[in-house]
Amino acid sequence: MALQVYTASLLKEGLVAYLTLENGNPSWTPDIRLATAGTDSELEALKLAAEQSELENHVVAPYAIDVLETEAGYIASTKREQIRASGPTIRLPQDAVRASRKAA
Repeated sequence: MALQVYTASLLKEGLVAYLTLENGNPSWTPDIRLATAGTDSELEALKLAAEQSELENHVVAPYAIDVLETEAGYIASTKREQIRASGPTIRLPQDAVRASRKAA
């Protein structure tokens, strides 16, 4: 089985987040490179932690994704999840407005 991490959207902020487990304590980070990854039996603990976070209204719609391990940490194995992890592929209108205000 492939190496996987759990991802979801943070309920309050709406940001994409990735599950980390430290000493059995779950938390969510927007940085996929810091996620806790697992296979088979390890994935069950991640699933339970993700489901509990959803029940506690920290995240919405958690699911597992395949990742690849690199020197810099984990990266998503599919283009869709790479885009989710890195953000929009175009400049958003509010970003363009902010940039023009800073230039003025």
